[in-house]
Parts: sequence; structure tokens; C-alpha cells
Amino acid sequence: MSGRMSRTRRSTAPAAARSSAARTDIQGLRALAVSLVLVFHLWPAIMPGGYVGVDVFFVVSGFLITGHLLREIDSSGTVSLPRFWARRARRLLPAALTVLVVTLVLVMTVVPAGSIAPFVRQIMASGLYVENWVLAAESVDYLAAEAAPSPVQHYWSLSAEEQFYLIWPLVVLLAVWLAARLPRRLGDPAGHRTTVVGIALGAVVVASFIWSVAYTAREPSQAYFVTTTRAWEFGIGGLLAVAVAAGGRWRAVRLAARLSERARVVVVWIGIVAIAVSAFAFNGSTPFPGWAALVPVLGAALVIAADDPRNRFGLGRAFALRPVQWLGDVSYSVYLWHWPLIVLLPYLYGRGLTLVDRIVVVVATLVLAALTTRLVEDPIRHGVPARWRPRAVLAATAAAMAVVTAASFAGVTSGEERVASEHERIEEIVSEQPDCLGAASLEPLSGCNAYATVLDSVVPDPALADDPPERCIAGTRGSDFKVCDYGAKPEDAVRTVALVGDSHAEQWMPALASIAAQREWRLYVLAKSSCPFSGAERFEEDMSADSLREMNDSCNAWNDDALAFLQEHPEIDTVLTASRSRNPVRADEGEPWQETAVKRYQERWAELPGSVANIVVLRDTPMMPVSTLACVAENGKGAAEACAVDEAEALGRDPMVEAARSSDDPRLSIMDLTPFFCLDGHCPPVVGGVLAFRDTHHISWVYAETLAPYVDEQLVSLIGEAPARPS
Repeated sequence: MSGRMSRTRRSTAPAAARSSAARTDIQGLRALAVSLVLVFHLWPAIMPGGYVGVDVFFVVSGFLITGHLLREIDSSGTVSLPRFWARRARRLLPAALTVLVVTLVLVMTVVPAGSIAPFVRQIMASGLYVENWVLAAESVDYLAAEAAPSPVQHYWSLSAEEQFYLIWPLVVLLAVWLAARLPRRLGDPAGHRTTVVGIALGAVVVASFIWSVAYTAREPSQAYFVTTTRAWEFGIGGLLAVAVAAGGRWRAVRLAARLSERARVVVVWIGIVAIAVSAFAFNGSTPFPGWAALVPVLGAALVIAADDPRNRFGLGRAFALRPVQWLGDVSYSVYLWHWPLIVLLPYLYGRGLTLVDRIVVVVATLVLAALTTRLVEDPIRHGVPARWRPRAVLAATAAAMAVVTAASFAGVTSGEERVASEHERIEEIVSEQPDCLGAASLEPLSGCNAYATVLDSVVPDPALADDPPERCIAGTRGSDFKVCDYGAKPEDAVRTVALVGDSHAEQWMPALASIAAQREWRLYVLAKSSCPFSGAERFEEDMSADSLREMNDSCNAWNDDALAFLQEHPEIDTVLTASRSRNPVRADEGEPWQETAVKRYQERWAELPGSVANIVVLRDTPMMPVSTLACVAENGKGAAEACAVDEAEALGRDPMVEAARSSDDPRLSIMDLTPFFCLDGHCPPVVGGVLAFRDTHHISWVYAETLAPYVDEQLVSLIGEAPARPS
């Protein structure tokens, strides 16, 4: 067929009326979108904004699905929801659930114990198509902020798409129902109906976009995943389909139809350039979706609207190439397979992915995608299941999802049992106090090598580093006030102490709980994430004003509760406090934020009741690079030296210590445990075979336990042996 003949055919048949297979440009867009995502995940430095490929997929989905709905309405006057949902289930779920099952098996066999339960929970969420909401919730969970990526977190976009498929036909049907009850402005009933559908979809697009901009400004990490901030992207594609269905009845469509082929080529190139600019110019710090998502979304919309001009200066011929069309055909399976391979292969290899490994991932992804399309997708779409009644398809879908959910639930239980068993093993090792384990390797006369691994492997495994047997801390937001107690009962305690502060205070809880038990002290733990025991207000440039206000209001309320608790318990004679030294606060005019922090700490300590005889400030712990845990996992026994950080880089200015040094309050003293983290000018992440850090800036619970004798020694030297009972 010549180019002119094909263009003539396009001019007489609406683009939405043709199958996606006939629209080579749409297949080309799919191939482009999945390529962007693949390159972004494998070589993010090359294409830091490649995540916009997902937005291209959303526009394509909105266009195709809305066009399908409109054609069904034109032919029957309505939409059969069971038939529509059954068709979507046949198309999407077989491959998605197949990948989930394979991923579940791999997680249970190659992933360390500490990651099994979290990963399997996300597999369960993905099987139920709520992964995007789970990730949105975890994105504001401070304790999960540095969790390892799960092998199915890419299912967030599939979850958003499935939710779109669930709601979108209802919106269209509601618009059709309204059209039948509104006065007709057009002689053509179909035109009247199309106009009302367009207005309804336009309202959804406008509302969702406004919400997307506002929510991205307020909660960018959460806004990225939620369906409500993404609905307008599907809606843009839907409005394109409505415009095509309206045809010559809409003036804008008539004007667009008069564009010459050359003009449409320009439109295509503008769209492609918009997508490319997004992929190369955007990065992880770009507020997204919000305003920024307009660039790739409108770019994809322009490519679709131009309707594949086969001009020598255009991309029509390139889009029509067989490899491009094939990649578009298998793009769904490529998207499904690539991420589990990227995440799980390092666990299988015991190291990070090399350049060769990444190329292997690309090849394996394409092979698996081809096999999945041929052996799973096509037989269900075109074989016997294609003739099943909608109810049978939906029942089979529910059964398959139930099986994945049940298997995931069993996997979570098994993972939790493995973690409990590993906790018991580690506790037994620590209680035996083997020579040179953890902090003991730094004893001056021990003869130990702190860089040597005492056991067969580093403990805890990096996957268990952030999974202690117990944690006592309130969340970043919310007004909850949590108090935990350890050691002797109130009536038996010879001394009562309180550990107060943010997560950098709470990280010392395992050591202090052990000391309290041995010395018959009573220990209270009062901790709140990202909330220092201070009157200063936190300040983060990347945080919206609303989020910052919410965090500070919550922190101020917690500080008030903490002060009240200390005043109500006069038996507390010692307060230990710590905070993250690199968390900036709102500075007083004309001075660095650290100087303001110093004053606010001193003001807060002055408010402590007279019953508190000792205020012990713990110097902040070193800062590690983001790649630390991955480095430890890759290097194993050699991680202490291979992953060590220069002391000058790891240690920073500590306003709390400065406040204690410059204060004239005689109750204040400083405990500095830096020598147990840094030696010979370096700070290794593994000391004496024990992983010292659970993330970039918190110490691990195991290392804290090995530090207990040395914390005890320093603490007693500062506050004395004698009990300090209230008179």
C-alpha cells in the first residue's frame, strides 16, 4: 500500500476506530516508552528522567480504552461492564500474575531472610493491584525511607492502570446517562453524546491535574504513585479519542484535519522532542508528576494526534520497522520482566550488576517477554479462554488472584519465621561475647583486628540491619506520644533514666536496655522520628510548607508531652539525649542554622525539672554513603576495608555537642563514642564482623548491643555509680 493510499484511508476512518496494531505510531510509542524505562533502570546516569516512559504508556492507554468504549457506545448505546472488565483481565492479568508467581519463587529462594517478608507483602499488593497505594504509604514512612527496592515495585503503574480500567467506564457511562437526559443541542444524538462525554472527561482531567500539581508540591514522594494524581494523564489520551470520535462536529478537529502532511510531521517531532527532553533533563529531584508531567504527556498526545504521517522527514517509517513493531507488541511483558531481573540477580550473584550483567538483563528480558507473549498472553487472548463468558473470565481472574494472595501470605509467614530464627541466632552469638566481635575488636589490648570478620559472615545480614527485634519510636507525623520502659520495675529500680530525642537517640536503646537490666535501672525511651528534643523548628528545602508545618506542629506537641512526662516522674535523675546533627532547623535571622540549633537545645535543657541531676549528650554517629549496605552485601568479609569512609566525610558539625560545651549548666556532660566507629582516619561500616550501620545514618541494633559494655563504662564515669533515689 502506498503512502498516499494509507493516508487516504486514515482520512476516512477515525484513528480511534483502528486497532492499535494498525496504528504503527502507537506501537512505536509503546516501544519508545518501554525503552526509556529500561534504560533508566539499567543506566540511570544516561537517562535520569527515563521514568517518563510510564506517562507515555498512560496516555496511550487512555486513548485506546476510551476509543474502545466510545465505539461500543455507538454500536449498542451502552457499555457492558462485565465484558469490558473480562477483556481487560484476559489481556493483562495472565502475564502479570505469571511474573508475580515466578518472582515469589525467586524471592523465597535467593533473597536474604530480612527482605523476604517485605518483598512478599509487595507481591501480594501487586497481585491485588494496590501496589501504588502501598508505595505511597511507605514513601512517607520514615522507618522505611531507605528500604531496599522490591522486585515488584514497578507494578505501581499497573495498579494505577487497573484502577483506571475499573473507574473510567463508569465515568463514561455516567456521561452517557446524563447526555440522554440533557436537552440536545445537536441534531445528531451521537454527536450530543460525544460532546457530553468530552465535557465529563475534561472535568476529570482538570480536577486531577489541579490536584496533581497541588499534591506534588505538598507530598512529591507520595503524589508520584497515587491514582488521583495520574488520572489526568489517562484523561488526556481519552480526550484525544473523544475528539477523533467527534470528527468534523468539533471545529478544533476540523482545523486539525486540514493540517498538511508536513505540518503533522512537525507535530510528531515536537512530541518526540518533548518526550526526549523529559527523559534526559528530568531527574529524581524533579517534582513529579505535577506541572513537569505536562511535557511528556502532551508530547505523547501530539504524536498520537498527528496520526502517523509517512513522510520521509517524519518517523512513520521508523515506527513501522519490524523490530520497533515487535518491541511495541511485547512492551507489556518487557516492562513486567525487566525489574525483577534487575533487583534479584544481584542476590543470586552475590554482587552488583556489571556492564555485561546489564546487557544480559536486556537480552533475558526480551527473551522472557517473547516467551510470555507467545505462551501465556496470546493463547488466553485468542484461544479457548477468549470464548468464555465474562462471568467465567472474572471468576477465573478472582481465583488466580486468590491463589497468588494465599501463596504470598504463606511466604510472608515463612519470611517472618526466618527472621525470628535469625534474631535468636544473633542474640545467642552476642550473648556469648566471642572475642573480637563487634565493638570488642577495638579493645586496645585485645589483639583483635577490627577489619576482620569473626564469624562466617557479617552479622546482621544487610537485609536484617533495619529489622531489629524491637523498636520504640513515634512516627514523623501524627500526635502520638509513645513511651517504652525497660529494666527493673519502678519499685525495684536503683536509678531511673530517660532516653529522649529523635531516631538518633532511639538507636541507642538496645545498649541502654541491656545496661538497665544489668544494673537494675529503669529506662524510659521517649523518641520521635525527625524530632529533636529542642524548641527549634525543622526546615527542609525540599519539603512543602504544609508538610513542614505538619511535621513541626507534631514535633512541638511531642516536645511538650516529653517535658510533661519528665516533670511528672521526679524519679528520673538522668536524661540521655541525641539527635541527627545534619537535620537543619529554621535559622534566626542573620545566623547559620547550627547556631540557632545550639540556642534552642540550651533553652530546652533549661526547662528540665530540678529532679534531673544529669543531662548526658551523646555525640552523633557518622554518616555513611547511600551505597553502604549494597557495598557490604557485595563485599562480604572484605566490606570493612572496601566500604570504609574517610572520617572527615563521615563526621560533621554537631550542634547538640556544641550546645553542651558552651552551656554553663553543671548537669551537662558529653558522651563521645566516635572511637568505636572510626579508626585510623576511616569509618568502616563493619567492625569486628558486625554491621555497624543499618542505613546511611543509623547504627544497627546488633552493633548497639556489642557497644553496651563501653556505653556503660562511659555513662557511669559521667553520672556515678551511686543510686539517686528521690528523697
